[in-house]
Amino acid sequence: MNDTGKGASGIPGLASLGAIGQPLRRKEDQRLLTGKGRFTDDFAFPGEAHAAIVRSPYPHADILGIDSATARAMPGVLGVYTGADCLADGLRPIPHDPVPKTRYDMKLTGPGGGPIFAGPHPLLPAERVRHVGQAVAMVVAETRAQALDAAEAVAVGYRELPWVSHSEAALAPGAPVLW
Repeated sequence: MNDTGKGASGIPGLASLGAIGQPLRRKEDQRLLTGKGRFTDDFAFPGEAHAAIVRSPYPHADILGIDSATARAMPGVLGVYTGADCLADGLRPIPHDPVPKTRYDMKLTGPGGGPIFAGPHPLLPAERVRHVGQAVAMVVAETRAQALDAAEAVAVGYRELPWVSHSEAALAPGAPVLW
């Protein structure tokens, strides 16, 4: 730092931010590289439950029904939860707001300069899936293996809906609409 209070760059106050622009020495590498790292799967607690998620194989489909009776009857299963359960319990979609808020963020607008559309983000959908891999049910069991086995026993009926996989095709006249 020079006697003017400026860093080497000449920008006032930058000297007080000494770490900016400097390489950071990582502290975790040694334990991770030598197999001594600990991750959440490395911990087990008495009475711990495990969850497995049932996911949609379709990019766009109506959910016709979910039969979880077989899974619920399996050993160690503590519960099977679906979008219908979320609605019955009054659980609302996850609140999120993708609209930028600072003056530095790129401003987003919808068609004609209007507001952008942010679709709801349900915990588990009750009626329709909108992407491959969307969670449609959650199984909770005493062990990981029991949860995985029970998740495979959940039967979901779907009616596949039209879909596109390329952004340009989504803009074409008559393209399928998700919302």
